[in-house]
Amino acid sequence: MKNRHPLLGERRPAALFLLPAVVIIALTTLYPLAYSLFLSGHSWNMSIPTSHPVPNFPTNYTALLSDPQFLSSVRTTLVFVGVSVVVELIVGMALALLITSSLRYLGLVRTVLLIPVMIAPVVVGILWRTLYHTDYGPINDALGMLGLPAREWLGDPKNALLSVIIVEVWQQTPVVTLILAAGLASIPVELGEAARVDGAGGLKVFRHITLPLLRRVILVVLLLRIMDLFKTFDVVYTLTQGGPGGATDVISNLIYRTGLRAFQLGTSSAMSWVFLVIVVLVSLAFVRQVMRRDQQA
Repeated sequence: MKNRHPLLGERRPAALFLLPAVVIIALTTLYPLAYSLFLSGHSWNMSIPTSHPVPNFPTNYTALLSDPQFLSSVRTTLVFVGVSVVVELIVGMALALLITSSLRYLGLVRTVLLIPVMIAPVVVGILWRTLYHTDYGPINDALGMLGLPAREWLGDPKNALLSVIIVEVWQQTPVVTLILAAGLASIPVELGEAARVDGAGGLKVFRHITLPLLRRVILVVLLLRIMDLFKTFDVVYTLTQGGPGGATDVISNLIYRTGLRAFQLGTSSAMSWVFLVIVVLVSLAFVRQVMRRDQQA
């Protein structure tokens, strides 16, 4: 009888224990991805009971390039992601510097910051719809007390996207703040003290010491927030449902409406894959740019 390597005998039970997890992941992730890719090359309107997928590749993809509604949603999504992530990073950095400068009330501040994050996005949307209400919303009441006219926050196309961005920033900035605060806490205090002894001011210390040492933390924060912002749906849906006039119609909302309301599964699947490609390209371009700066530094 041939002797077997002891590791081979240990791998078989380990593989058996991992098998259920692999099967669940395949059924819940890989199969839906493969099936959506299949549907993206077909035309299928599920509202017709006798309909079935009809091959039409690459019509679904080429039609999106000339679809004004889809192109408008792409622009809206890019604006929403770009403005939100920049504001969250700036405000989050300011708050992180503030809470790390004084450790006396750090525990209380962290607790307060986590409150918006712990609220479900749907609840956040309903809450802010009430705050933004034109007639009885507290925000317009406060403007009236200051002698300013009431504004149509969610009903005016000029204000709707900004209003949604404010809600997103309010809920997600604490996440950015806490991650950046953890990064700031890991920087040796001696470096800043030595720079101040040499005559450097607070701004120079932040620019030449703090920011370079936080570069990788900032990269992680930006990547997480960019990917999360791209797939934002619930807050936008509960606030505006993509309106008014498509002013807040992000891609995820358009995919939902096309696939689960109009039952155009082929078109919505093609949108989803184009959406995935956009997210991957933006993320890769961002990572490459940051890595290039790291090499130059």
